[in-house]
Amino acid sequence: MRLQSGISFKLLPSEPPLPNEEARHLTTSATCFNSLLDCPPGFFTADNRVVKQTRHSFAEKALDRSDNAWVSEGSAGVYCRCRALPTVIGSIDNFDDRIGTHVKEIFTQLDKEPDRFAIGEAGSPLPQAQWYPPNAFHTYWTIEILDQVKHRFPVPYESISSELNLKSRREGMLLWGRQQLGSQLGLHSASPQSSVLDTDQLAWSLAIFLRFDETLKVNLEKRDFLKQAFKCLFSTQTDGTWRHYKPLFHYRNAGNAYCYVFETFAVLLQCALREGAEAEMIRELLKPYDKNLMDLWRYADSTKIPLCAGSKDVGWCSGHRTNVTTPESWATASVFSYAQALRRLIGIWCREEAQDSLNTPRSRFTPENAEKEIVSRGRTWGAGKTSVSERLWTMFVNPIRMHDCTDRFEPDSQPIEKNHARSAILFGPPGTSKTSLIRALADVIEWKYIEIHASHFVAEGLTQVQKTADMIFKQLSELDHAVVLFDEIDELVRERDMEKDAFGRFLTTSMLPKLAELWDARKILYFVATNHINYFDSAIIRSHRFDALVLVSPTAFNAKVKELQRLLSQEYGLPVLRFETTEAQIQQELEDVSKTATGMRFRYMRLITPLVPGLIPEWREQKLTREHALAKFALLRWDELKELAYRLALILENKNPIPDCIAEDILRDALMQVEDSEWRKNKSYSDYLRDTLSERRDYQMLNVWEVDSDIQGSIPRVELRNQKRWISLAADSLKDIKIAGYDLESSGLGRVTIRQSKA
Repeated sequence: MRLQSGISFKLLPSEPPLPNEEARHLTTSATCFNSLLDCPPGFFTADNRVVKQTRHSFAEKALDRSDNAWVSEGSAGVYCRCRALPTVIGSIDNFDDRIGTHVKEIFTQLDKEPDRFAIGEAGSPLPQAQWYPPNAFHTYWTIEILDQVKHRFPVPYESISSELNLKSRREGMLLWGRQQLGSQLGLHSASPQSSVLDTDQLAWSLAIFLRFDETLKVNLEKRDFLKQAFKCLFSTQTDGTWRHYKPLFHYRNAGNAYCYVFETFAVLLQCALREGAEAEMIRELLKPYDKNLMDLWRYADSTKIPLCAGSKDVGWCSGHRTNVTTPESWATASVFSYAQALRRLIGIWCREEAQDSLNTPRSRFTPENAEKEIVSRGRTWGAGKTSVSERLWTMFVNPIRMHDCTDRFEPDSQPIEKNHARSAILFGPPGTSKTSLIRALADVIEWKYIEIHASHFVAEGLTQVQKTADMIFKQLSELDHAVVLFDEIDELVRERDMEKDAFGRFLTTSMLPKLAELWDARKILYFVATNHINYFDSAIIRSHRFDALVLVSPTAFNAKVKELQRLLSQEYGLPVLRFETTEAQIQQELEDVSKTATGMRFRYMRLITPLVPGLIPEWREQKLTREHALAKFALLRWDELKELAYRLALILENKNPIPDCIAEDILRDALMQVEDSEWRKNKSYSDYLRDTLSERRDYQMLNVWEVDSDIQGSIPRVELRNQKRWISLAADSLKDIKIAGYDLESSGLGRVTIRQSKA
């Protein structure tokens, strides 16, 4: 395919340069443009926008051609319009009345032959006596034209539709397509060797049904019907390809025109690369024929032709012209489109198999409810700090929403930009909703959620751990648009100086390069949830493996107080009681526990360690005394508030009269009665305070805020992406962002309101 500096593609390598500003080879150029846009961003072209701009220029110049210049090889005016118009319509910004003229030309055959319900090569410049019968190829592209006009230009479509009765004619073409599909299924099922069957017509009538027919639903009847259709379609495949069947028409100068097998299967596979349950069913029914599809690609590989002697550049020849054996650009583009569709389909199959083999819970929330979940669970202890919910939003949610690459059916896309975070370690006490936050994050951005546990790595036994780890990370590498949580894997990444076990050292070492590969791929977000960040190997938490260490503290003081007031009022009939104890008092006792523990540990280790090396001091395993009981309120889990409410109610109801507030001594007594789990001992409180100093992030990764205010004109540091405005900076919070002449205010999760400064 050679575009050179013009707006059209040459048909053959030997063709002289084309005029720069004139649309030539309409069907060839349309096929070539579309094949380039089948590539993932940056895969084949430096910038797909350049291709789109050139295609736009080509489309406008194509419409400038006279009506009688819309021909292929000096003839085939209907074919030329059917095949080129979808590209033209999809490329222009405003409707052009000349499109309506071309549509009328296509439908002339239905006006002049009332018994004809579908489209064939029957119109100018052929005399009516030489018209060809309808075929599924022409009909497919005609329906595509109608649907493109209706979707992009609904008002002009209604006018054309009224004049040409398009609604009725579209229904007639779909009905004809079903009849053709049924007829070909009967012929293929009765005798695959029959001389009158036509697999080309089977394939294109099947494409009409898959792409346009509203009767296609996910049910047993349609599934069995499609299953038989695919069986018949592949039953006539020989040596990777299919033989020629009846020609669509005859070129006056070039000979017979056949369906090109790679163009056919590019369209068929693209029917499976869409959203919806029907497309999912198509992918499932195509999967047993993956070898057949690969055989067709191998056939393509075996028939490639070097563009010139010694060149690595190759092309393909359709074989339609007996006097042409050199590469043709439209044939090359068709092979390329097929290869891209096959690559995407195989990538999706690999992704789905990986998801099925890994722990993939179903999504729990709609994006709106998931957002509320993050807000609720993201209110964490520690006033004045950026909340966990805000961190997750600016580091992960907004960057994904900002990114231009949103095609879920492009497995080789990179939906995460180079300067955006893609991984983090969430640490903090048990029960702080680390797992729930990551699940909700996946639901917010509508990505698949995968959960990996330590048990996955040892599922086949310790002797097979390397093989198992390789398999797990290979499956993870097949994923895209997914959020992966490594949960409860503390034992696998213990500090190597602390963990002398050979298995622990091996697994930690083996994970490092695999995590780096996931990071470099930029296809998934991955997280680790742990209770103790100090157990982690220092090598695993560096940049380009994890972008941030995020402390997930227990629920915020005010949120806990509000929930306790609600429980005491609604479940125990008490009035809404004021809390006498403040957050500052609880924080002070929390710090006192740590100071006491540190002092005891220093004295103990100085006196005892020389005598008994490695002995764990007894104080670390003791529970809080009443003197420091308020500290427990900080580490109390959300689900434990019901028990605390019960204990408080018992104490309050035994007082006469019932006090109008919960005094410090009442709260202290109730907290002492709350059952402690094994993990919550003196050491837990000192560990938590130590962990509050362990947060960090890689400042090469930018945080992103969405601008939700209605602002006019351009503002420094604000960019427009995906029809929204964004601020991308290495700032930790809005407090660190200054824009001269404007005031910035937080308006919710990762959102900022910008107003002109009054000063």
